[in-house]
Amino acid sequence: MATYSWPSKPLVYTLIGLAFWTFLDLQAVSKYSDNGRRTLATTTNISYLKSESTLLPWAHYNLRSVKERPDPSSETALFWHIPKSGGTTAKQIYQCIGKTLTIRIGVDPRYGHDQSDELVVFKPIEGKDWKTVNVDTVSEKGILRAEEMGLVASGKADIIFAMDVNFASSHLFDRLNKGRILSIFRHPVDRLASKFYYLQSATWERTYRPEWADMSILEWAEKHNFDENFLVKKIVGKKLTDDAGMADLIIAKEIVRRRFIVGLLDEMEESVHRFNVMLGVNESDEKTKECMNEVFGTTKDESDKSDEVDSVEAQGDEGDEKDNAVEINTNSNKHPKIVEGMPEYKLMAERNSLDMILYEYIRLLFQEQKSVINRYAREALVQQHALTTNVQRKRQLR
Repeated sequence: MATYSWPSKPLVYTLIGLAFWTFLDLQAVSKYSDNGRRTLATTTNISYLKSESTLLPWAHYNLRSVKERPDPSSETALFWHIPKSGGTTAKQIYQCIGKTLTIRIGVDPRYGHDQSDELVVFKPIEGKDWKTVNVDTVSEKGILRAEEMGLVASGKADIIFAMDVNFASSHLFDRLNKGRILSIFRHPVDRLASKFYYLQSATWERTYRPEWADMSILEWAEKHNFDENFLVKKIVGKKLTDDAGMADLIIAKEIVRRRFIVGLLDEMEESVHRFNVMLGVNESDEKTKECMNEVFGTTKDESDKSDEVDSVEAQGDEGDEKDNAVEINTNSNKHPKIVEGMPEYKLMAERNSLDMILYEYIRLLFQEQKSVINRYAREALVQQHALTTNVQRKRQLR
């Protein structure tokens, strides 16, 4: 069994803080759920609270802290692609910019690299600048293959897109090759409603559900939706059929607070700007401006931008089935809005009470991280100015 060292911050202070937040979370559970006591009772394992670190080992040792200044030249980003939450839009932006991404098209047999024992970077679409690697970081089998091939240590990928954050972080990164984790989050009720309407017509998805077209969203949420507390369960490594409780929520909150650069779907443009800082993307570059403007535009108001991003998300968010369709497509795929006060909202909020709490916490983190990332951006400008000045001086001395 591995032995982990104690974190530098005294554990007792952290536990006091966690106890305080747990008290607040219990109040929030009672707000969202009539089964608050049952939700708490499902927690059977809180050994994490007695361990040396308040983070799970993969988060503590394999990921960079939010407080660590980004170094894009030496670190690989992991983007946790949460279904129906902006991941497809982010993917298309970075494809447009010309980043090397890991997506399923990398192991498409048409390109002839799926059986190779060596990592291959290639351009799958003729005439496009973006590249991919011949690995699949969506499936567990693909992640294990990428681990064996040394994906992260090779430095061949700029951004790894994965849908299982716990498994991917545990197997792709290590103490010597730490990852920088990014993700976009969406209100849990909005995400579930989007999933319900999307999968009714998404014939290209393996999770296509034509039978949902003949039922109401209330019936679906009550009898057919098994995607409950998705965020918390995925972070702590549980299956969607498993129970989750307050200890799981505490773990998830600490991991997100200390390791995640968080984005919000309803703050999509600002979120991508922050990701660009962490990824070292030069927003003054003409190609970057063009790619950003294709999604966000320069004159649309915020509500228009939100609708546009949601429309892009409709193109293939569940499992990258349409990875070859890299053009940024804003064809509308709108659906009825589920708002607070509706029976559908109440039911989905109650059954996803842990995710509701986590999402509200993430919104607070989004505000708190603004000053941190702005500082990183200023430091990067100073560093770039120093490098430019140094180059100019060397030229003058020649």
